[in-house]
Amino acid sequence: MFNPHPAKTAIVITDPQNDFLSPGGKGFHLTKDTIKQNDTVHNLERLMSTALHRGYQLFISPHYLYPHDFGWKFTGNEQKMLLGLRMYQVANAYAPPSIGADFVHSLKPYIFDRRTIVSTPHKVASPQTNDLVYQLRQQRKEKAILAGVLSNVCVESHMRDLIENGFETAVVYDATAATSEADFQAAMTNYKAFASAAWTTQEAISHL
Repeated sequence: MFNPHPAKTAIVITDPQNDFLSPGGKGFHLTKDTIKQNDTVHNLERLMSTALHRGYQLFISPHYLYPHDFGWKFTGNEQKMLLGLRMYQVANAYAPPSIGADFVHSLKPYIFDRRTIVSTPHKVASPQTNDLVYQLRQQRKEKAILAGVLSNVCVESHMRDLIENGFETAVVYDATAATSEADFQAAMTNYKAFASAAWTTQEAISHL
């Protein structure tokens, strides 16, 4: 039984950015159907707002691609998609993000809350390429509740890596989105196989 507590449990949101979650985003045409089906953005708002109100800390794991990243010599299919669509573009570590790489406007009040921690960007799908695990340990978190995009890529990869690093995890599946229903269902299969809980947003809120 996954029992969250504000002092020990983090709310981890992967890639809450415009390119997959907002109309006009470079990948929105791929995710819009599951976003509509799940009411993903509204559910993210509900989860993040309730969590902060009840004393939980948010951790944001964003995806940024700098100009030199587009010169990678080898990639997997998911990376090829992001690079091909020119997603998540940022000029450098000191420049503001492009519109697509920027955070979804309605989520910014929670992301820019003084208690929220925004990790360094991950480059593929998991927190192995950023400092999320370090930040979680610095705040003495033992559990993580996950949501964001993509369901079967970054959310699932974060879930798997956090489990391997000794964190107990839950996934809020209707606060995620994928590029197809098949991909979403594949993620659901693995959430149920690996995570300690797979919840709707309403179920997650009831447990916070």
